[in-house]
Amino acid sequence: MEIGVLTDTGKIREINQDDYLIHENSYCMFMVADGMGGHSCGEIASKMALEAVCKQAGSKLNNNVDVASVTGILNEAFHKANQQIMQYANENPECHGMGTTLSMIWIKDHHGVIAHVGDSRIYLLRNKELFQLTEDHSLVAELFRRGEITEEEALVHPQKHVITRAMGIDETLRADYIPLEFKPDDVLLLCTDGVTNLICDDELRSNLMNIKSASKTAKALIEMANERGGYDNSTAIIVRRLLSEPEGRCSY
Repeated sequence: MEIGVLTDTGKIREINQDDYLIHENSYCMFMVADGMGGHSCGEIASKMALEAVCKQAGSKLNNNVDVASVTGILNEAFHKANQQIMQYANENPECHGMGTTLSMIWIKDHHGVIAHVGDSRIYLLRNKELFQLTEDHSLVAELFRRGEITEEEALVHPQKHVITRAMGIDETLRADYIPLEFKPDDVLLLCTDGVTNLICDDELRSNLMNIKSASKTAKALIEMANERGGYDNSTAIIVRRLLSEPEGRCSY
């Protein structure tokens, strides 16, 4: 696999509350998180989520796990991270209300499992088609899915940033878990809404189709978001499976 990653504070925010983690073993885990909360609490929440999930899941994943086992391990890890964030907020009143999105994928050979909560996204480019693999857990996305607003109205809705599901906001965490086959020449994009609020799917598809370097493409997406205002932190991880690649470990 070829991997490129970049995170940026943007043009308006003083603190980057986005975070990412790439973990390599006999498998790979790729994660992006978008923290929320006053002061530096969003930054704390996103970092806590990534580290907690990696530690909890990494201690149980091994060479012999199957997709069903991985899903159970990730579910347990997500709940553990949620509990830790809520406990931290309870013990630190200045961080009351802090939380974070978390979108990740576990990959071993051609098998993958997505775990997702919030409105960060994971996309797949396959055979020149771009698929959004995750569903936004946001008020506006729910209104659109129910047919109460149009796609055009969703783009400019005043409550666009209201999240309905995230780590740290409810003791009962509802996350999505999605199996995925990772085929040769597939390209994955994990990104926060600082990217997707300013770059449409057609533009994402064009960038991923014309990829020559995963690192350069990740940088190009972040630069595009900043050129269009950079109103939010932005993070992108690009994972490309090469046609000639043997199954096994990842590198970047």
